Amino acid sequence: MPGPGKKVKNFVSLRTSRKGIRQVLGDLEADIMELLWKKSPASVREIHGKLARKRPIAYTTVMTVMSRLAEKGMLEREPQGRAYLYSPTQSRQEFCSDAISTVMTGLLGSFGEPVLSHFVDTVGAEDREKLDELIRLIEAKKQEH
Repeated sequence: MPGPGKKVKNFVSLRTSRKGIRQVLGDLEADIMELLWKKSPASVREIHGKLARKRPIAYTTVMTVMSRLAEKGMLEREPQGRAYLYSPTQSRQEFCSDAISTVMTGLLGSFGEPVLSHFVDTVGAEDREKLDELIRLIEAKKQEH
């Protein structure tokens, strides 16, 4: 994977009815990225083979989606003979962190205090111990500044 500082283009569109990275990626994009985060670099043929074990899918569909992921900056490709080998430009954790940052920055910029209030209400309703963790994180961040 490339060094720090390589950023994925801002592409986040949130689908709250879905779970995990499928909230920001389509199903096929998410499946491809998950496979590449597990083992990369990989060719379109390798990824297609793994996907085709679970469902019928055209090789050209996989190739198109992987090319688009490269255009978005999520994958890099290196020529290997007549094919390309693809690798994620970020770890799964870095990708998730950037997606969360993009969503939070957008929400805070648009709605400000109501976002913070709702966040605290949601965390508190979910798990009271998470509120204590949130307080600890806030105090640690205040100490940094």
